[in-house]
Amino acid sequence: MSAIAVQDVVVQFFIQIGTPIIAVESGYVEALGWNQYGGWRIGIRSFDGKRYYYYAHLRQNYPYAEGLKEGSVVTAGDVIGYMGHTGYSTKENVNNIKTVHLHWGLQLIFDESQKEGNNEIWVDCYELSKFLYKNRSEVEKVGETREWRRTTEMLDPAVESGLQNRSRYDTMKTMDNNRK
Repeated sequence: MSAIAVQDVVVQFFIQIGTPIIAVESGYVEALGWNQYGGWRIGIRSFDGKRYYYYAHLRQNYPYAEGLKEGSVVTAGDVIGYMGHTGYSTKENVNNIKTVHLHWGLQLIFDESQKEGNNEIWVDCYELSKFLYKNRSEVEKVGETREWRRTTEMLDPAVESGLQNRSRYDTMKTMDNNRK
């Protein structure tokens, strides 16, 4: 199977700066920070490790929901960040893209060798995006802050399971580090 170029399958949403960005699926924040092409970006891995969601070109100066960091557990529908147009710069926090938009993609990972390299599998998200738009999570502004939050809490059994697995993983990692 040949790799599909990421730009051929990602969905670009053209919306106003600061519009809340919602997590598509529950999982772990695997990547968070600056990328010279994607600007401020978030990568969320599903709990089973088989899906990776990429959100890029987030807002300058305030790209992420308060408290979000690598390793955070998010629930589908949570506000994770805010729309912007950062990226295409080796210098952090630069708006080098003229049009405000969200670069959103879904990567399938059946083997870790597919995460990066020539065997990446990216899904065309257009139809999924239309479905999600019709079934989106409602959000509300938090007082006079820059934050937004979901209006209805969701209990996702995968989150509880993911937290338990994460706790076991962190314990094993700590034990391994202590042996060194």
